[in-house]
Amino acid sequence: MTIQKQPAVFYVHGALFDCDGTLVNSTGAISEFWRDFGKTRPHVNPDEIIKTSHGCRTFDVIAKWSPEDAIEEQVTEWEGNIPDSFGQFAKPIPGAVELVKSFDKFSKSETADGKQRWAIVTSGTLPLASKWLKLLTIEKPDCFITAEDVTKGKPNPQGYQTARNTLGLGANHKKVVVFEDAPAGITAGKGAGAMIVGICSTYDPEKVRDAGADIVVDDLSSFRIESYNKETDEFKVVVDNYHYASEEFLSA
Repeated sequence: MTIQKQPAVFYVHGALFDCDGTLVNSTGAISEFWRDFGKTRPHVNPDEIIKTSHGCRTFDVIAKWSPEDAIEEQVTEWEGNIPDSFGQFAKPIPGAVELVKSFDKFSKSETADGKQRWAIVTSGTLPLASKWLKLLTIEKPDCFITAEDVTKGKPNPQGYQTARNTLGLGANHKKVVVFEDAPAGITAGKGAGAMIVGICSTYDPEKVRDAGADIVVDDLSSFRIESYNKETDEFKVVVDNYHYASEEFLSA
């Protein structure tokens, strides 16, 4: 059960969101895809894939389990069809759409240059992630890092570091928050020098915290951007309900 204590507060220049498990709970849909994939491949263990591969690129998983199927164009097509074939098993993460749109609104109306201070960094392919965003009614961000944009997937930090650089937040003194649900993604975000909000949509709170999350929550429903400071170019984000929060975010 989520513990309610004093609100956790953090200040950031920008926000990076994972997609599957962070914006959309796609676990059911992805699981159905792997079960269907394994029907004609006896050497593939769908249950083991479902248990161990969340947050990783589909291509990397297929290359490991069924190398003969690791053809990039084919994998991209298969993955892009997941929302069409199994979308009924997916649902939005509570509060995710509202928080993304809030970052977008503050970016456009409050910042000096009106540029987005948020991005999406996903292990999913462009066709898959684009369809999830359409389902969520989230417009594709200017910085949209997908599986095709990296040579090394999560837990490598390449995707998150690319997003930081693209947003102009690559300098060490720039504070960035990563929203993630998978240990691989949490590791990637940490490697890119970000603070991590871990969402327990796929794993239990202890596993999310042990992976390195600074704040651990069930979902994003208790997040709000309280203000934006034009002088420091920072968003003040308040979190009312959480399982765990590092002490540094409880002293504000």
